[in-house]
Amino acid sequence: MSDSSSRQWILLLSLTALLLSLAVLAQTASRYASAFFAAPREVCAFLDAVDSSIVENESYDKDVAKVQRLEDKLRLSRLLRDIQRDGDALREDLNALLVGEDDTRLRTSARVLWASRRLDLEQRLRRIDLLRMRFLVVHMGIIAGIASEAATRQDAIAKEPDKVVTPFSTPPRHAMHRAVTESIKTRPPLRVLSTPPKSHQESVEGSHRRGWAGVVQELQKSPLLHKRHASIEMALTQTP
Repeated sequence: MSDSSSRQWILLLSLTALLLSLAVLAQTASRYASAFFAAPREVCAFLDAVDSSIVENESYDKDVAKVQRLEDKLRLSRLLRDIQRDGDALREDLNALLVGEDDTRLRTSARVLWASRRLDLEQRLRRIDLLRMRFLVVHMGIIAGIASEAATRQDAIAKEPDKVVTPFSTPPRHAMHRAVTESIKTRPPLRVLSTPPKSHQESVEGSHRRGWAGVVQELQKSPLLHKRHASIEMALTQTP
């Protein structure tokens, strides 16, 4: 192989590499140029997403406070802390790229390199969305578990009607015993009716008999009664 042919191959390969490099550079420049012009709109979208995430975190705090079980509350609190930490870090990085806190314009260097920074911000925002979705899934699972436990308790109560007191059902025995005991305690003592002894009754009856005998004796001694008897006997003798 001669020197001229080797030089031709080297020149051809160099031109090919140069063309490929120019194509890659052109593609990269195009991507950075499009990112440069889209940066103001995209940074506003990132800011809105982070601000809405911070607002949603306040509602998540209320959801965590409503959970009664300690284990579930700790699990939700851990997820919520991860969401808040990533959201605050993303907000600080975005603020560092802006001209001022109240100015949503990007710095010149940040806008020129926005194509590379945008990828990192998108990944971090996607992580926050995944954490938020996981939080919602866990919270809904806890609510479903509580509802299932409540339904199980209601079914158990429905299967034991003796323990349920309704206007048309008989209360349990222990409740009836307690009610009867309380009514006996609150009821005034009954008066004891004593039956007089038999001798007393006999004395009363004897006194009544003696009283009637005295009345009969007095009537027998009455002159009026004797006179009536005499008139009756005279009338009987005169009768034919």
